[in-house]
Amino acid sequence: MGSFFCLLLLLLATRLIAQPDPASVYQAFLVNGTLDRLSFVDLLTGAETNLDINGDRYTLIDDGVMFFDRDRNRVRTAAPNGTMRDHPFVQLEGDARRIDWLISGGQVVWTLTSGTAPNLITATWVANLDGSNRREVFADSNGEGVRAFPVALSESAVYLDYQPDVIGDITPFRQYAGLFSLNLTTGETAMLPGEPGCFCGAGIGAGRLIRLTLAANLGGFDVRVADLATGGERMISSLGVFTQGGDVVISPDGRFAAYALGEIRDLGTPTQRVQTVIALIDLTTMTQRALVPTVDRQLRPIQFTEGALLLIDPQANTTLKADLATGALETVAQAVFLGTLQNP
Repeated sequence: MGSFFCLLLLLLATRLIAQPDPASVYQAFLVNGTLDRLSFVDLLTGAETNLDINGDRYTLIDDGVMFFDRDRNRVRTAAPNGTMRDHPFVQLEGDARRIDWLISGGQVVWTLTSGTAPNLITATWVANLDGSNRREVFADSNGEGVRAFPVALSESAVYLDYQPDVIGDITPFRQYAGLFSLNLTTGETAMLPGEPGCFCGAGIGAGRLIRLTLAANLGGFDVRVADLATGGERMISSLGVFTQGGDVVISPDGRFAAYALGEIRDLGTPTQRVQTVIALIDLTTMTQRALVPTVDRQLRPIQFTEGALLLIDPQANTTLKADLATGALETVAQAVFLGTLQNP
């Protein structure tokens, strides 16, 4: 087994030891380059399968990784055994030039964008993962250069964002402009509390909207926490003056959230430089603190794990963990961690 992945395997393998007759368990990693290297590592044997791909939008699915193949202009899936195939129904159709998707809870939602800015058309589709109950649930056209983008998905609603075309691809952290919900039963749409807002970070999970908002006198970003069921809101004061904030992630139990704050020079150019602070929000006390103080690198939070927050450095192609108690950073893989999957 290659040394690139050993530490992360040790970090995540212990919970599997006591399981009787476990299915094959794999971890998926990505190294970005001229061609991306997608790797599957068997957690039980250490065997690796490597694929070189010209792609983007890599997403973990039940039996592999879903991605957009730039060479074929198709959405494809890669399996741990190295086989690749076209996705059976999430694809560009008609004159659509862009496709984005989100997978959650046994469903997939995807948006198809066509037209040329400022005149854009977005169609939103939803289906079960096996392709059943596939239907178009929302269509929008405008002359303002914005498109709908999927953000979160529940059994009864899709959460989307109206955002300027292309800009989301060059900002160092994921940000949103105008978040709204789409009821999958009635087809009704409604802006989320306080929307539209600034082009700033946000996250939806555990029944809450966590939204970065511009602080008074441009003093960085306050955090607004809204209960999506009751509409109640709490505000958490800014950690200081930063020009960028995004990549909000929420722990599955709803206790913590984290996001990245940054200062950027030469945005979108080969000489782009980023300084990052990782903020941790305690949603029980409604307080926040700097978990990782300023570092001269781009760090992006991706998920919570036991007692730690996983981060990626996309420029260095590394995965790190930050201890939730101390903030201590440790590099756990010389690749970008995509996730863990079981393959019977």
